[in-house]
Amino acid sequence: MKILIFVCLGLILLGLGGYLYWMSTPMYAIQEAGIAAARHDLEGFEKRVDIDQFVDNLIDDLLMKPASTTPGLTSLQRATGEEALALAKDSLRSQLINKIRFAIQNTSAQEGRYTGQRLNYGPDAVIAGEVPKAKDLQGFFQAAGRELGRETGRLKNETYMRLTACARQQPKTITGKLLGSPPQIIGFQAKLLIDEYGFTKDNFRGVTGWKTIKDEKGYPRSIVGFKFNSPKGGKEIIVNLGMYPNNSFGDWRIFRIENIPELMMALNEDYEYQVHSLMTCALAGVTSQSVKDEVRGLTDRIKQHVDTDSILNKLKLRFR
Repeated sequence: MKILIFVCLGLILLGLGGYLYWMSTPMYAIQEAGIAAARHDLEGFEKRVDIDQFVDNLIDDLLMKPASTTPGLTSLQRATGEEALALAKDSLRSQLINKIRFAIQNTSAQEGRYTGQRLNYGPDAVIAGEVPKAKDLQGFFQAAGRELGRETGRLKNETYMRLTACARQQPKTITGKLLGSPPQIIGFQAKLLIDEYGFTKDNFRGVTGWKTIKDEKGYPRSIVGFKFNSPKGGKEIIVNLGMYPNNSFGDWRIFRIENIPELMMALNEDYEYQVHSLMTCALAGVTSQSVKDEVRGLTDRIKQHVDTDSILNKLKLRFR
């Protein structure tokens, strides 16, 4: 009888240990995320899926990183383009996050061109006369700061508008659908892309397995493969989801798609070329001469402020 009791206790402990181990695996987290989505439990879903970081990484991989490698851009164009794309990212990010959260809850459904630029008069200014007092400089720098702020905002908006206008000229591309669409339908466009690629429940063909590795900082990361039959790619495609442990017990959370370049290649989407073409189109008018003209207009507006009259007279500052 005692032997039977010990055997039963051993089996119970073994089963409990096995279940506790299962609860600490990435596959358990995947299961929990699926259950939460089916029950429209947003809180439970976000416990297993880091929606904000997932969308951030997706936009970075699809848009921001390819944009940074656009060939043939000057340093001025590259900085201007990055700033405009950052504005586009903010809008796209909020729309995609809202779309994901809405879908779960419901049954249907950088530094700019002038940022940090110092006022350096160099050879284009002649300074003479008495040295102004510190209080005299206050009005001048306030006026200059206001104009620089307005100029920075105007340049951001103008470049961003050119970016979206160029995206609308490419309506069949990823960039056209995500950046050229009105904000209210961006989420819908993303859903259409997912359906087109075949990343849906009906096309799901199972899990290929999972592995745990160390990232470049030495932290654990798990990669889980999901297989889909893609009508666009004409074959089965594996989507690798990256996960990180949310705590020491091993509550894993999905936070990125690990294999974007391979996925886009399998789907016959030359997304890097699409982004490069978009950036080239948007930045075609950004030249050194255009910036010189803008700076000249900026200094003229600074001189028009009443607060600067006194300091300019004292400095005898003449802009050529």
